[in-house]
Amino acid sequence: MAFTRSKTYTIEAAQAAIQRYCAFQERCQSEVEERLRSMGVLPEAQAELVADLMANGFLNEERFARAFARGKFRIKGWGPHKIAQGLQAKRVSSACINLGLSELDEGEVRDYLLRQREKYPDDQEFLAWAYRRGFDRSSALQALQEG
Repeated sequence: MAFTRSKTYTIEAAQAAIQRYCAFQERCQSEVEERLRSMGVLPEAQAELVADLMANGFLNEERFARAFARGKFRIKGWGPHKIAQGLQAKRVSSACINLGLSELDEGEVRDYLLRQREKYPDDQEFLAWAYRRGFDRSSALQALQEG
């Protein structure tokens, strides 16, 4: 049995639906394109809708990268390397990745590592945890020396 799409969208309906999708939270271009594909929008119309979203401020890669970096660091405790990998997986440009990583305050990262250091009495356990979380060697070693 072949898959049949139960709902078809006109350009206007697809535009309204994708604007709601982008207004709900920050999205990157690859997420929007995937959503449009899943809605069954033709590729020619997808490009037009994405351009319209960018022109009207619903879609902004820089804003997405900054929000992604802040959220992943503050909520999930990801380090810069893991955040960069996450943004690369979403096909965000390297310039936007650098802008996103600029949102991370070095003092805030250092304080976070020092707080986490208290949870790991063994130095090797802490270093392994820090590498898994995406922190670089110099930041982890600095937290070891200070903590």
